[in-house]
Amino acid sequence: MAGFAFQPPARPEDVLPAYLFSGVDLFPARKFVRELRDVLKDDQGQSAQVETFNLADRRFGDVLDTAKTLPFMFSPWRILVVEGKGAGQEGLSSGEAAALAAYFASPARRTTIVVMFLGTVHKTKPLGKAFFALPESVVRIAEIYPLKDKELKPLVAARFEARGKRVTAEAVENILDITESDDARIDSEVEKLCLYLGPRTTVEAEDVTALSTTKNFQNWELTSALEAGDIDKALIVLNSQFEKGEAPELILAVLSGFFRNLLLAKAGLREGRDPKDVFREAKPQVSEKYGGFYQKMLGEYLGLLGRIKDSELLRWLTELEDMDRRLKSTDASPREMIQTFIVSYGRATGSRRVTSPRRA
Repeated sequence: MAGFAFQPPARPEDVLPAYLFSGVDLFPARKFVRELRDVLKDDQGQSAQVETFNLADRRFGDVLDTAKTLPFMFSPWRILVVEGKGAGQEGLSSGEAAALAAYFASPARRTTIVVMFLGTVHKTKPLGKAFFALPESVVRIAEIYPLKDKELKPLVAARFEARGKRVTAEAVENILDITESDDARIDSEVEKLCLYLGPRTTVEAEDVTALSTTKNFQNWELTSALEAGDIDKALIVLNSQFEKGEAPELILAVLSGFFRNLLLAKAGLREGRDPKDVFREAKPQVSEKYGGFYQKMLGEYLGLLGRIKDSELLRWLTELEDMDRRLKSTDASPREMIQTFIVSYGRATGSRRVTSPRRA
């Protein structure tokens, strides 16, 4: 997990013109941008526009040119994300350095620039020199660094508290052990545990064990089968979950999370982000070290993103919400409803194998 010095400001008027994050793990910085989008929603609920620039093939001058193109009076906020890594991307021409200083002397309204740099930003290099010279009223600079166990524990507890839950010390230990202190995986476990807990307010060690072993593996199998277009396998896993007494509400939550994550991933690709970075956030437990398995999972995931339209994802999310309401208000069979949904999804996406659901 990585350390992070602060959260997004609570009010749009407190958003600074620039933020500079650096470190070995940029997940907290990407989370900052996602949360900042929510802070900057307009009165109609429209989130801030995000445009991404990668210093591997863009210059900082391109970022400044975009920032200086003033938005219309009632346009939503803009977040210009600048991604870079390595000493070769810390350079600025003398003209860019001067333009950067001039821009931040009078920054554009309703626009913030967020620099996310993988590795160290050196104060002696042109990029670092330019940003460290800016006043604190213009830029916030934070280094993301690995935390030790004694620092991790209160942060995990704080994430539960933010959702109105408490967690025992033993449960925190289990979470850190299962997630290997990976920030993205911790976030995922906290969200799932809060849902699993229902009206209960305290997460016990037994809850972590129950949710993060068999159920976690089965949820992985279910979503991986859907990504691969293997509807037969998805139905087999689904039936196994029901046989083991899995709550239908939790299965619906897993499916909803699957489709929401696909929406976020498609948005990331449209913003110009590296497909491998998008995949890493969606599947943090699949490392490039896994070789052929990684390439297979990456290919299936990107292939699915290319086949599915946003309108379809939104429609499926609406159907899942309707199913949740029907489960709570009627005697409809949850197994048959979810089976039928999965088969319908398979046909719509052109999956390799589509089996008609059998009655329980």
